[in-house]
Amino acid sequence: MKRPIVFLILMCSIIFSNSSIAFGSGNDKIPILMYHHLKKSLNNNVVISPDNFENQIKTLKEAGYNSISIQQLFDYLNENKLLPQNPVLITFDDGYLSNYELAYPILKKYNMHAEIFVIVSQILENNEIKSNTNEIPKMTWEQLREMRDTFTIQSHTWNSHNKLVLGNGKLSGAVYGPSYIKGTLETKKMYEERVISDFIRSKEVIKAKLGYEPIAISYPFGIVSNEAIKLAEAAGFKLGFVINNKSIVKDDNPFTLSRITVNGNDTGIELLEKIKNS
Repeated sequence: MKRPIVFLILMCSIIFSNSSIAFGSGNDKIPILMYHHLKKSLNNNVVISPDNFENQIKTLKEAGYNSISIQQLFDYLNENKLLPQNPVLITFDDGYLSNYELAYPILKKYNMHAEIFVIVSQILENNEIKSNTNEIPKMTWEQLREMRDTFTIQSHTWNSHNKLVLGNGKLSGAVYGPSYIKGTLETKKMYEERVISDFIRSKEVIKAKLGYEPIAISYPFGIVSNEAIKLAEAAGFKLGFVINNKSIVKDDNPFTLSRITVNGNDTGIELLEKIKNS
């Protein structure tokens, strides 16, 4: 009888030791990193070279960080599901072709997951013609489908990644509030219909193209209002992201989750320090 008892004790010790390294305290901080575009030999606040990007990802991996998905984050925030130790959420905005050509092989090399918030109207099929050839090239739906093993795609609106003049004369993000459209100030109803139709359309197209429905939106320029949050929730989103350059905790508003802007000039060690101080 001793062997079964010893085996049971051993199994229990393994289970409890594994659960002790899981991440789940309400006070634990989760860094959410925000990238945009990669370009060789260029590093600034929104662009990073592939060499520097690899150095950052390699450093995160060697420091014991485990990349998570937005679905995992949602499950942690809403269903108390545990996350791996030292979780980090890696995100990209806009949907640049460089994410496919340069970031994808690096993330795959280090087995790190990431999310891309795409401006849905700017993602086309291979045989479609882009209307604006002066902008930085974006990925195609075929490329997004190819990257399923590493990326999940979320919404950066259908076509509201621009700024408009509000009723008070100030320039703000297009989803913020009633704005001047072709010289005429929208009514509250017109604003709500414009924004919610944009949000819903972005979700529907991603689902039609990729086979799953996005659960999160990053607001253009990180600008959001209480009205826009209500519209995002009404459209069916479960999480929303802004840019406050701090890590999140479990009690944060799920529709104003902060991200940390990663500077292309940051070394891997400097990025770790930035995360530590966030």
